[in-house]
Amino acid sequence: MNPNNIERNFLLQLYEPDAHLLYTLEEAARLAHVPRRWIAIYYLHGLVAPVMDPDSGGWFFNDEAIRRLRRVEQLRQAHGVSLPIIRLVLELEAEIERLQRELRFWRGF
Repeated sequence: MNPNNIERNFLLQLYEPDAHLLYTLEEAARLAHVPRRWIAIYYLHGLVAPVMDPDSGGWFFNDEAIRRLRRVEQLRQAHGVSLPIIRLVLELEAEIERLQRELRFWRGF
């Protein structure tokens, strides 16, 4: 089996964590399959944010941040997308989701 296919399948696995848990930097790195160094780089580029400010007591991430880390890593590794482009993609995805919610709301009338 081609190692590239294994990597792609691995990146596309669903992730459904407990919505009330917080994860340390080490746990987030393990769950998202992202090295801690890259999480710090993503943080510096505004691609992911810990629940707690790193300056005030450490890095703790919720399930939304884990999903976002996995998405950022997928875009970077599988598609070779640069960090500024990843930020744009994430913003566009969020805007599409907002517009879809708005459309569902207006269809309900």
